[in-house]
Amino acid sequence: MTDETKKADAPAEEPVDVVVGAVVDDAGVEAEGAIAVQGTHVLIVAQFADMDAASIAYDVLRDAEWKRAIDIEGVLVADSDYQGKITIRKMTDHRTRNGTLWGAIAGGALAIIFPPSILAGLVVGGVVGAVAGKVGNQLKEGEVAKGLADVITPGTSGIIALVNVTAVDFVKEAMPAATKVETAPVDDETAAKIAAAAKEAGDTTPA
Repeated sequence: MTDETKKADAPAEEPVDVVVGAVVDDAGVEAEGAIAVQGTHVLIVAQFADMDAASIAYDVLRDAEWKRAIDIEGVLVADSDYQGKITIRKMTDHRTRNGTLWGAIAGGALAIIFPPSILAGLVVGGVVGAVAGKVGNQLKEGEVAKGLADVITPGTSGIIALVNVTAVDFVKEAMPAATKVETAPVDDETAAKIAAAAKEAGDTTPA
């Protein structure tokens, strides 16, 4: 086989786009992030000092998705107690344009970010449990998952979102009170697994 033939047979790499964003006020930078994106989905984890600030941002994102203004797959609000245990505080189970439950998609995102020990007792049964059990930790780079998990530190609240890459800027702009934002690409295969598990869970759970 010639070198030319080898090159022709080799799969082309997906293009990589870099998305950079920052939210700034008079006191300086409130939140910033940069991400190399391969595929069409991005995981976003944002830290907030308290539940009220996280809930306000959540409501803005929920309303935008309800109005079909932006392609947001799923969002939930969670917090971490002083022992580091993650608890879901806000999760809306309406059906998206794709027929999946918004909360179930977000639950799948939660499941691939945080280790089972942190979520023990949280995702037993229900929609989140069903998605977590089927998807598991699909992020191949453990350091990426750890970087996202470290955003919601003990004693803080946070938002976990799975969004289309076209929605990244909107989501960041909707969270001006965030004190830290981290993002990571999600390959299309993983995103499809989350969606399939969420749809299956939704088929057996009242909306």
